[in-house]
Amino acid sequence: MNRSLYFNRWLNSFYILFLISLYLFFAPFKDDGREIFPHLDKIAHFSIFFLMTFFLIVGKLKRNYALIFCILYALFTEIVQTFLNYRTGSIFDFFSDILGVTFAIFFIFFLKKRP
Repeated sequence: MNRSLYFNRWLNSFYILFLISLYLFFAPFKDDGREIFPHLDKIAHFSIFFLMTFFLIVGKLKRNYALIFCILYALFTEIVQTFLNYRTGSIFDFFSDILGVTFAIFFIFFLKKRP
């Protein structure tokens, strides 16, 4: 395996974000009442998957592999949350995840097309 893969700052950023997302998606949180901003969780889902996809592709992982991984991870997190009694899986969270992945791919595409 290529040694530079271990020192790739983009992939290291992905690993850190991946571990943070595992905690955020599966840790039990108390409902403290009213939300500060409506649909903040959808924005968080979008942002996490946007950044994860961005870090994977810029970190030199093939775009198709990054796309497949992020979509399967989004599906996995929502399915597992339906089986946890302290979390709820949501199809709208899954759509937010997919939108984040899609926007990241378009963002990278337009970055590469820029002169």
